[in-house]
Amino acid sequence: MRGKNKAIIFIALIVVAALGFVGYRYWSPVSLAEGYLYEDNSHLLYAKVIPNEKNVSVKIVATKVEKETDDIPTLTNQTLQLTGTIDGDKLVLTQAEGTGEVQARVSANELVFQGSIAGIEGSETKLRASQAAPYENKLQALTAQVTQEAEQKKKEVAERRAKEAARVDFAKKVERSGKLAADLLETSQYLTDIQFSDETSFNQEQVTELQGLLDELNQYAKQSGMNKTEFEVMQGTAGSMKVLVDGMNTMDASIQEKKKSMNDLIAVLETDIVDIKTVWDEIKASVPDAQKREEAVNQAIKTGTDAVQKAKQQLASIEKEQTALKQSATKLYQDAVSVVSQTKAKYAF
Repeated sequence: MRGKNKAIIFIALIVVAALGFVGYRYWSPVSLAEGYLYEDNSHLLYAKVIPNEKNVSVKIVATKVEKETDDIPTLTNQTLQLTGTIDGDKLVLTQAEGTGEVQARVSANELVFQGSIAGIEGSETKLRASQAAPYENKLQALTAQVTQEAEQKKKEVAERRAKEAARVDFAKKVERSGKLAADLLETSQYLTDIQFSDETSFNQEQVTELQGLLDELNQYAKQSGMNKTEFEVMQGTAGSMKVLVDGMNTMDASIQEKKKSMNDLIAVLETDIVDIKTVWDEIKASVPDAQKREEAVNQAIKTGTDAVQKAKQQLASIEKEQTALKQSATKLYQDAVSVVSQTKAKYAF
């Protein structure tokens, strides 16, 4: 009985061993490494081949060095999950998205993909057997390297942009200094061209005419006698004097408009003079043809300064002169009104 049991146990062990051998051949027909590694100047791949009961899966973690704007390096990561069948050392795989078959062969030493994989171009892509630790060390080193290169590149880009911005700013200041000099000369001419000679002559003539009309009224008033018609002439003369005074008030509006224009131009010149001095101080040490440019700048500043000074003197003078003329005109008209009133009372018109 014991011999029979031993025989049964022995046969069972043989069956289990046979099934295990068949299962191994079915699930993992070749020896596999823990993982497979590929690296070049811009790629780092790590793949695992995982056989199971019905198929095989391959997981690839792909890291790629790419260049952003201004050639700044950066790392991008991609995980590919492929499934398929294994026949001996040959793999037929498809991606989860179903983008077509990927063929490969595998051994304990390498994993070779036919054609491109994970963005690596070529007739085949060969991954060498590797444990996870060396891959992780390489990934850490690559990350540190790219980070360092990116920081250095960003620094270089920032310095280059700062230099370019400074160059552009300097060029703009040089251009602006020339424009300010031209503007100073042009605005100074505009300011100098504003004169009050026409208005002054007109008001002086009005005052002279007012004085003559008042003299006529006084002559009428000194007569020993006067009729109604003569008195009406006196009233008409006083009315004419009122028209002359009103004309001077109308001319005053023209004067005020010119004064406003002058004050506006003075403000522009004073601002431009400050600006051109500031700009020139910032560029004079580096600007080409510095002596020639400085002479032009100084001439423009002098022209503008002289124009402002003369304009302010002219404004003060015209204010004083026009005030005196208006006061004279007003007094002459008031004297005329007084003469007419006295004459009316005297003759009871």
